Amino acid sequence: MTVQTYTDTPTDVQATGSSVLRRNGARPTPADLVTAIDVGTTKVCTIVGRKDGPHGIQVLAYSTVPCDGLRKGNVADVAATARAIKQSIREVEEATGHRIDSAFVGITGSHIAFENRRDRLRSTTDRDVITDDDLNGVPTPSSDLLKQPGRRLIQIVKKDYTVDGKEGIRNPVGMHSDRIEVDTHLVTGATSFIGRLADAVASAGIKVTSLVLEPLASGLAVMTPEERERGALLVDIGGGTTDLVGFSRGHVCYTGVIPVGGFQFTNDIVITFNTTFEAAEDVKLRYASTGLHSRALDQDITLPVVGRDIALKLQPGEISQLTRERAQELAQLIRIKLDEDRVDAAVRSRIVLTGGTSNLSGLAELMHRSLSMPVRKGVPEARGAFPAELKDPIYATGVGILLWALDEYVPPVKRAKNEANAGTEARSTGFMAGLFRRIGRLIPGFFFTARKGRS
Repeated sequence: MTVQTYTDTPTDVQATGSSVLRRNGARPTPADLVTAIDVGTTKVCTIVGRKDGPHGIQVLAYSTVPCDGLRKGNVADVAATARAIKQSIREVEEATGHRIDSAFVGITGSHIAFENRRDRLRSTTDRDVITDDDLNGVPTPSSDLLKQPGRRLIQIVKKDYTVDGKEGIRNPVGMHSDRIEVDTHLVTGATSFIGRLADAVASAGIKVTSLVLEPLASGLAVMTPEERERGALLVDIGGGTTDLVGFSRGHVCYTGVIPVGGFQFTNDIVITFNTTFEAAEDVKLRYASTGLHSRALDQDITLPVVGRDIALKLQPGEISQLTRERAQELAQLIRIKLDEDRVDAAVRSRIVLTGGTSNLSGLAELMHRSLSMPVRKGVPEARGAFPAELKDPIYATGVGILLWALDEYVPPVKRAKNEANAGTEARSTGFMAGLFRRIGRLIPGFFFTARKGRS
């Protein structure tokens, strides 16, 4: 469990100093405060922050607690997942002194599918001049994915526009035409899995402000604008899945999920040496390497044996052999996945590796050798009051969800003011505005109705 708060925050968000802060004594959350929740296979990470100037963020508190309610990125035990979310939320509430009722929540899993499409946007005016209102319309896709029973739209990522047959236009506002088409990256998920995640969050007493596709969030946290423009593949190795996101010309053009993650690396040690998962995870983090040479070659490793009173002595090389073989298999699965989905060559020009498992010694070098692409490890970066502890690939998704939320979200107070002044619906104006469509407009509200409160 990790809980951190920062004393350089404004007085309205400093920790109260009490060991337990009851929810009925917590103050209302300020409108500019945003909560991001990464519900992962092995942990739940909650980060609370706000904007710090035009380009920075201020992290007020974060909490990481173990979670055993997911399998391969999908909620398998709603109650266990809800308990982990509730504990993580309570810890950041105690740290900030504010009650948290809503959050931006990440979603991934082996049920995720994608489709690149071109659909026509309907003009909102009688004039032939393209306006912002035209571009902000949501296309009505006739996707085969959506026609499949049990599938639901998660996110529409807008890429380029086509005006009167001319392709590759990034901003057609002001151009004269009554025929606008938009290229989109359509992401769908299984209704049952989305529903179980929503149930777990609701059972923790939290309202989902928006779902955020986790690998897209990770890309926002660890990739540079230049990489997204020139073309790159994000490989986010989490606890239960490896998420793939391809960028080209500044846009998302590919998403994929491989149901192998850090859990499988640890489980190989559990099965091979008949030891506990906790002991296997410990030796993996301390001694494992995917490189050709193991760390701590002259040091013995002791592992407990399940059901016996003896301990097993090993060499680090025996642990590293297992992790290296699993890493080689994962690299091969990535290659097969990219080949099967016919991923563009620009995307396959370089890899940004992130997620907790990317911290394994030698993994970037192994991926480079196996996939014949330049590989670097991606670490979350942000301007402003951004704690050094979060500059670790394990926090890439949580930080990315926070960045996305702060860029997309317009606090209710500000929205009301804008509507009064402009007489129209307020819109976010950050980097991601117009790129992502808010999930709240796409999934029926009954998914996000909090059915159980917290004590």
